[in-house]
Amino acid sequence: MHIRQQLHRHRLAVAVLAMLLIAPVLTAISGPTAASAAAPAVEVGVGYADITPIAGGYKGGWACTCGQIHGQHTRLYARAVVLKSGDTKVALVTVDLFALSGGMVRDAAALLPGRGLSEQNVLASATHTHSSQSGYMNHSAYNTIFPDLASGDSLTAVLGAQLLTPADQTMYNFMTRQLASALRRADDDLAPGAVGWGHTTLLGVTHNRSLEAHLADYGIHDEPGTGKESDDPHGYAGTIDPAVDLLRIDQIRNGHRVPVGVYTTFANHGTVDKANFWYFSADHQGSAERHLSAKISAAAHLPAGSNVVTAFANSDAGDMSSGLEWNGPALADNVGRREASAMFNAWVAAGNAMTTTPTVALRWTRMCMCGQRVDGHATDTTPWGGLAGMAGSEEGRGVAGELGVAREGAHLPVDVGPQGDKITVLPGASAFPKAVPLTVLQIGTQVIASWPGEPTVGVGNALRAALAPVVKPLGVGRVVVAGYAGEYLDYWTTPEEYEMQHYEGGSTVYGEYASPLVTSWLVGLARNLAAGTAAPAPYAYDPNQGLRVTGDSYGSGASAGTVTGQPTAVGRLLHPVFRWTGGANGVDRPVGSALVTIQRYVSGKWTAVTSDLGTQILWSSDANGKYAAQWEPSLSQAAGTYRMVVTAKRYTLVSGAFAVHASTALVPTVVGGKVQLALPAPVVNKDWTWRPAWSPGWTATFLVDGRKVVVSGGRALSVPSGTHVSIPVGGARDAYGNTNAEAVVLR
Repeated sequence: MHIRQQLHRHRLAVAVLAMLLIAPVLTAISGPTAASAAAPAVEVGVGYADITPIAGGYKGGWACTCGQIHGQHTRLYARAVVLKSGDTKVALVTVDLFALSGGMVRDAAALLPGRGLSEQNVLASATHTHSSQSGYMNHSAYNTIFPDLASGDSLTAVLGAQLLTPADQTMYNFMTRQLASALRRADDDLAPGAVGWGHTTLLGVTHNRSLEAHLADYGIHDEPGTGKESDDPHGYAGTIDPAVDLLRIDQIRNGHRVPVGVYTTFANHGTVDKANFWYFSADHQGSAERHLSAKISAAAHLPAGSNVVTAFANSDAGDMSSGLEWNGPALADNVGRREASAMFNAWVAAGNAMTTTPTVALRWTRMCMCGQRVDGHATDTTPWGGLAGMAGSEEGRGVAGELGVAREGAHLPVDVGPQGDKITVLPGASAFPKAVPLTVLQIGTQVIASWPGEPTVGVGNALRAALAPVVKPLGVGRVVVAGYAGEYLDYWTTPEEYEMQHYEGGSTVYGEYASPLVTSWLVGLARNLAAGTAAPAPYAYDPNQGLRVTGDSYGSGASAGTVTGQPTAVGRLLHPVFRWTGGANGVDRPVGSALVTIQRYVSGKWTAVTSDLGTQILWSSDANGKYAAQWEPSLSQAAGTYRMVVTAKRYTLVSGAFAVHASTALVPTVVGGKVQLALPAPVVNKDWTWRPAWSPGWTATFLVDGRKVVVSGGRALSVPSGTHVSIPVGGARDAYGNTNAEAVVLR
């Protein structure tokens, strides 16, 4: 009897642990708590859509002809979560773009009549990947592309074609319709559900790129390049926003919760992939979105092929980035994996806070940048760029910075009007938004506040501090800042940061006190929410700037393709290439499904392994319709026979079979008296997926004065001093059969 009791307790403990970790599948729904009894049951739905346009043109965010688009590394998506509580419906949307215009949001909602969706209840934000497209924004300032003088571009020719240009109508049509598709799919997916917030922090992947401007918030005035993270009163953690907030979305199926999506925020620029990586890429955010979806699916034991919609919204990332120390798609993958791990921890924590009856309430308005005063200070009626802004950021200097015409820290000796000490250049007028939408949205125990552009961590801190006491009576414990949301209007700094005139301050276009003005309006919306009163009437304004959806489309591409080059046998981590000709600039690529699929021959049939919907394939296409697709087999990819299959809009091509074998790139290295098998570091822009520095699990055959000694399991090799020790070719082997191509003398 005693043994049975012990077994029962052990099984109970294991069951409780399992419920905490994979509650969506195993935990039955309980009734509403007393605190939430008055709220109606929530319905939830998720959806996504491919927003990757054809290739050609230039990247958004870098705004330079140096950032060309020759093909695709990862697809770009719009991801949507719709919540319905009683008569209240809201949509949380993220897009893999450098920015998003309010006009596109309004047009996308207008394509869905009768669904109760509009610009007022669709909170849409950009992840801010700088490897998305350009040329689709409603306001022409954000369609500008500057010349790359280093590559010999003609200044007159490039500026004449790319300065303050209207949006590409076909691209705008495509992207708006796809954004509407994501919303429609999420709305069609509505079903009874449960939601809950989780929170954690992530340190070590971001740093403040304008540290001296940030330190000015604490009265410290250092010259550019001289500040130290330790000078912040809170140390390194105070120089960034380390918060990871995650809203977990489960649907109720057969009385149990099943995870279907998340809405999560973290502050990090999308600049790990630089301008010279000439492919569409969702940067580290895209890696995080994919790895987080896989982690949740595995933890919840979802069926193969399940896709948890992971909407990654950037936050107050105006002055922080992973791109200061990491460069290229392989390291973007590494950053994304670390973000996904933190987000997964927040998802697990959210499992203990799920409710079927969350409060869902929203206040929205549109505020004019009309020269209002705030805290006794004026804001501007005209947007002005600054000389410091033309210098560009630390991840990539602009043309003026490269020429030495502009530099960070350059400012006037005294303040002059609303623009303070900024050295003003390039007045914007209608090229920039005149009015911005603002949203305060309560979902359960947290509030999301939108910000129409790139707020610094200092602005985020000020906003959270101002909103927290206002929303506390609502039972709200945390305020989440959703940056790049609703509209894009450049950077936003605190007055103290602005006075330092770094890149961000030089790009705060409506003046020194523009950010406090927006904060005051968001506080007003929060007060309306807390008091149950209506939001101020929105300022009458057309965010579309005359741009509307028309019937133009990209077309159906070439009717046939012709193979021009076959892949050959490769070792893992190397790149087999398949070449063909077809329609120009990737127009043959189908929307929402794979263009390139890798198949393995197993037991008499071909089985799909991966595709260009993931992160292992890179393909290019030029204006002459020449295509090349490359695959990067992982360190653990099964050895065997493979082929590439191209499934275009109107044709299919199949490559010849080729072999993938074990890598011979391992290098035995002594670390702390033990041998480790080092992997070659990824080559910037030529390798795309992260690999560890050391290959796992190894066995090595040593020659000790010519005598063979086999050691495995990471044990140290103990040999007498004065002996000759080496590892012959192929003598070291990791857990996947990878080995060394060269002999190594260890002593």
